[in-house]
This record gives sequence, structure tokens and C-alpha cells, in this order.
Amino acid sequence: MENTKFKILIFKILPKGFISRIFGYTSLIPLPQGLMKKIIAWYSVKYGVNLAEAEIPAEGFKNLNKFFTRTLKSGSRKIDEDKKSVVAATDSRVDQYGDITDDNILQAKGVDYSLRDLIPSIEAEKFINGKYITLYLSPGDYHRIHSPVSGKITGFFNIPGKLYTVQEFMVKGFKGLFAVNERLITYIETDNGAVAVCKIGAINVGKISLSYDHSVTNKFFRNKNEKIYDEDKMPQVKKGDEIGIFNLGSTVIILFEEGMVKFNDLKDGQMVKMGEKIGTLLR
Repeated sequence: MENTKFKILIFKILPKGFISRIFGYTSLIPLPQGLMKKIIAWYSVKYGVNLAEAEIPAEGFKNLNKFFTRTLKSGSRKIDEDKKSVVAATDSRVDQYGDITDDNILQAKGVDYSLRDLIPSIEAEKFINGKYITLYLSPGDYHRIHSPVSGKITGFFNIPGKLYTVQEFMVKGFKGLFAVNERLITYIETDNGAVAVCKIGAINVGKISLSYDHSVTNKFFRNKNEKIYDEDKMPQVKKGDEIGIFNLGSTVIILFEEGMVKFNDLKDGQMVKMGEKIGTLLR
């Protein structure tokens, strides 16, 4: 316990934003292909990257960022075809899922946080007493984020914040971690209700970007920015469509309106692949 408190203290002291920006800029530096191949081979062994399913450019990855944000070969992921299914938005580990109790979401055993702190907007009211699932992406996971449902994207909320690590010791020991770190939230409206896909920043995540709105990212100088699109400008999205990109692994929290979804019998720590069924729409 004392060791955990010490590690949390160290992360509070560290210049997390500066470190993360430097890492982000460094990842954009072009490297010789011979060196890139050695780095990628080492990284793939250390973090279990399956390069066989990656779409590798003919000239190879020019820099680390291109490798981190790699796409997959066609057919590498199957999107569940059941019209009532909800699918995993990412290749990731299931950390927590279940009920939002009024305004409270479980972060870890004995540790919760406020829905209204996570989404400081009137949009949060849609998810009171709803459901949530927390998905953790490791450094070796495919870093693109996809829609768990079909519907229309009604807007986004870009929220500057801290860049604490989302490693297990911090999740279990730092109350409100996900509502303190940077967030980039996608709002989706479906025939069954509202969904929010909350992309959580972390240390060394160079940036988070949206695939449907290229003007949005967590740039060096940024302000809190919520935008609700005009009705005729709301992008349509199909289940499994790409909606965002992490430049390194982090966490995605998906929120569902009350009475909207029933989750599969998932296990804490269970690994899921993007497109895999994780729940069923009830309405």
C-alpha cells in the first residue's frame, strides 16, 4: 500500500504533459528502415504485437507513430452481424463493467468516480443509472477505436486534463483518475438510445484524434471544447466503423443510456477483440 502511494506521488510530481509531448514529437521522427525494423521486432516481442495482421506499407513504417497507429489487413476482425449486438470498440482488456448507480461509476474495487465529472456537460444526464464498460488497451494492442453500435454521431467533447498513467496500480489507488485525465468523447445517438465513447488520455499518449472530424485532437495548446453538430451534419456510423485513434494504448469507457443494453457474462481481465459481441440492445 505504501509503495502504491509512493508511485502515485511520483506521478503527481512528474511533468507528465511535457514528457508526453516530447514522446509524441519523438515518435514522428523518420528513422532508417533497418533501425525501424529492429525497434518494431523488439517491441512486438515485448508487448505481443501480431504483425501478421498489420497492414504494413511497402516502404515499411516511416516512424514509430505510423507503427503505433497501424491499420489491420482486411478481414482481420469480424464485426458481429446481429442487429441487436453491441461490439467491443477496441482490442482490449475488460477492466470493469456494469451499472451506473445514479451518478457513480466503478473505477476499481472500492474506488468510484462521478459520471458528471467524467462528462461535465448536460449530456451526462442521459447516462444516469445507465450502463458502462471500461476497456484497457495495452501498448501492444491495435490502437484504433471503432463504434460499438450503429447510429449517428451527434457531437464530441474535448476536455483537457492530466496525463497520469492508467496502469493498474493507479486505477486502484487514485480515485477519479478517468475524470482527471484528458478525455475526448464521442456522442452517438441510436434507435435504442444514447451512447458515449470516452477516450481517456494517459502519459505518453502523444495525441488522440477523431476519424470523423480531423480538426479535433488534443493539441499542445487546447481548451475545453464541446460541439453538437447540426442535424444535417451528423455523420452516420455503422457498428465497427472507425471513430478515433490513440497514438499509444490507453483506456476507453463506453456509456449507455438506462435500459438500453444487457452485457454478456464478461470476466474482469477478459481480452476482447474489436467487433466481438459484448452485449445486446434491449429496446
